[in-house]
Amino acid sequence: MQGERDVNPRALMSRLEMVRVAAVVAVVLAAVVALLWQFAEPAPPRTVVIATGSASGAYHAVARHYAGYFEAAGLELVVRETAGSLENYALLGTPDSGVDVAIVQGGTAPVEKERRRELVALASLYLEPVWVFYRGEPGLGRLGQLAGRRIAVGAQGSGGRALALELLAAGGAMGEKSGTTLVDIGGDKAVAALREGAVDAALFVMGPTAPLLAELMTMPGVRLMSFEQSQAYARRFRYLSPVTLHSGSLDLARDLPERDVQLVAPAAVLVARKDVHPAVVALLTEAAVQTHRGGDLLSEPGTFPNATLTELPVNEQARYYLTHGPDFLRRVLPFWLAALIHRFVVLLIPLFMVLVPLLRLTPPVYRWSIRSRIYRWYARLRVVDERLRGMPDAEQIRRDLLLLEQLEHEIGGVKVPLSYMDEFYDLRVHVGYIRDRLEERLTAPGTPRAEGALKHG
Repeated sequence: MQGERDVNPRALMSRLEMVRVAAVVAVVLAAVVALLWQFAEPAPPRTVVIATGSASGAYHAVARHYAGYFEAAGLELVVRETAGSLENYALLGTPDSGVDVAIVQGGTAPVEKERRRELVALASLYLEPVWVFYRGEPGLGRLGQLAGRRIAVGAQGSGGRALALELLAAGGAMGEKSGTTLVDIGGDKAVAALREGAVDAALFVMGPTAPLLAELMTMPGVRLMSFEQSQAYARRFRYLSPVTLHSGSLDLARDLPERDVQLVAPAAVLVARKDVHPAVVALLTEAAVQTHRGGDLLSEPGTFPNATLTELPVNEQARYYLTHGPDFLRRVLPFWLAALIHRFVVLLIPLFMVLVPLLRLTPPVYRWSIRSRIYRWYARLRVVDERLRGMPDAEQIRRDLLLLEQLEHEIGGVKVPLSYMDEFYDLRVHVGYIRDRLEERLTAPGTPRAEGALKHG
């Protein structure tokens, strides 16, 4: 009993009620956050796999450059060597392959709508002209003039081969009566075959800085074809662009080429699975912008990367980055912190919708807790009143008086909202009323043990 008196009920009551309400609010918020977190986007993967092409090709070199940006962001970009664009698309379409993104050649996207629906483009990176080198008389300007010859069209599975076949067919160099022999080799093998006379012509798809060009441009007896119909090819095949390689562009000292050459060029395109993580999209797009925005022999600075010259729909986040640059968080925060904040953004709106009514509900809940406490005091007071209606002995009356004293002490230490002060003061009046009745009964004649004590005195 003495221990209960040592407790400070004035501080205990008000603080306890507030703590209870705050605990309820905290539990509800924690439950809401835990539920919403299940629907928030996961953290970005620590490792991303990009499919390129041969280890000696431009795609592989570009991807290795991108890997530096990933390393600076704390992620790993694994560069996988492949046979070329067709194999890259096949890997992207196989979930178990582990490939997330790829660099592909324009014009090689799968034709099946089911496969296309699972893929998105992130950016066109740069132009890769179609180079046609041939042996023979100078002045050839149309692919149909190569009919009946041996033509190296690229290795199986490469995007260059697929494009070469399409262009040769459209130009009239293929067919049952053409007598054309197609040789499935590309790269260094095609260069060697052309040098040795094993083939009469070879088609290459590569950038103007590719090392193979230097050898091809100076190879005895070998000439570079200028596409007389470059505009027509670009109109027919929308992934192609007509470009002009000006005299001396490749080598000013040796004036290579010796004249302006008309070429057609697809774009190298960065593509990804549709479900690629948004943070990975942002990082890849940033790497592409930093790498290719300076321009080259075929494009002005700022032309690439862009959201055109793609056969696939462009990822909206990548499109926004290409148009407006990185968002505010990515400009001022490290990659990992910006990605973490982006994950929480999806929680803010639903959390705000829960938090506002919850905070508005807090004062009524607090008042309800006070009213419930008043009712509990009344319940204890009613028990004393019911005993008083009987014939309690003096000892019971003293215990009830002590109980009322404790009850008054508790009530005096509670802070009650003004809207409930009338009930609070009614309670104190009723406590005083019952206490007065108990004291009257304690001294009244006929009270058990109290009357005996008077007679004895």
